Amino acid sequence: MVFDRSQWCCSMRVLTLSICVVLFGAQGLLAQHRWQQPKKPIPLAQVQDMIGPVEVVEPSCDLNILWVWGYDRPHAPGNHDYTRVRDLMSGLLASVPRCSVETVYEFPSAEQFEAADAICFYLHLPPLSDAQYQQLRQFIKDGGAVMAIHESMIMRPTNDGKRLCECFGAAWDEGRSKWGALFADVEVKKEHPIFRGFPDTIRLVDEFYWDLHQQSEGVDVIGEVRAGPTGHSRKQVEASKLSVDRHPVFWTYSLGEGRVFATSAGHNTFSYYDPEFRLILFRGLAWALRQKADPWMPLVTEGITKDGMVGTTDDMRDWGQKPRGPKK
Repeated sequence: MVFDRSQWCCSMRVLTLSICVVLFGAQGLLAQHRWQQPKKPIPLAQVQDMIGPVEVVEPSCDLNILWVWGYDRPHAPGNHDYTRVRDLMSGLLASVPRCSVETVYEFPSAEQFEAADAICFYLHLPPLSDAQYQQLRQFIKDGGAVMAIHESMIMRPTNDGKRLCECFGAAWDEGRSKWGALFADVEVKKEHPIFRGFPDTIRLVDEFYWDLHQQSEGVDVIGEVRAGPTGHSRKQVEASKLSVDRHPVFWTYSLGEGRVFATSAGHNTFSYYDPEFRLILFRGLAWALRQKADPWMPLVTEGITKDGMVGTTDDMRDWGQKPRGPKK
């Protein structure tokens, strides 16, 4: 057999091109909901009306807040930007008087649990040991505050999802749970302090999870929505294709002396620049801490106010070198 170098080179080019197409396609699949764009900025006066009167400028005591983060490998920049959101949110929280903020990679240590008043989770948690589930649950039972956002709810297999559910009030049920874009407005409990001043429904441009494990006691669903097509949700769909049942997007969970505020939204980076989503998150954290939300209210408009309007028009997609893992 005679080696044909030109044929071999041609074959290798075809193979390389095929691999690139597959990889590019995979990357495209993981850039979910590219049709979604940030909401238009809203008037500052409208945001101030939703916030209402602010009477105190600092919490009633010194607070130590942990922000737990991790690396996201599969999603394109603009989705699950754990390090970028870590820097944004921890910086905002640290500007509140009497609040110290420590960023924690993947899961707190025993010493960090001991010193913390509140723990905010925004990451895909690593597999947890029996001792770690117990640490988290005991922290809450003893009076600790927790805020859990989006993919923090996902833990596989389903038995581990059940154990995480015992900590957050709801969690991923492998084989049953689904994910997809938010296609409808979220109905909220206006009587709950987190949604004081809001209308009956709010619009979020994001993704959420449904058909989760949910605790039978202690959970209060304060925001829910009809579900649409599952998976990548490549375009907006009409209302006729939405589910009849509504599913939780925001909920609270009481366990022992502690409180949890959780949301399955938070997929898009630009959501953290939406004043309404910020207002919900900061009020949720204050509720979990049993504090008045007033000291966190300046953060709702911080860095996103221009010419009397609040929000962003930047979709924050493909923004550059998204970290995929620890530096070697």
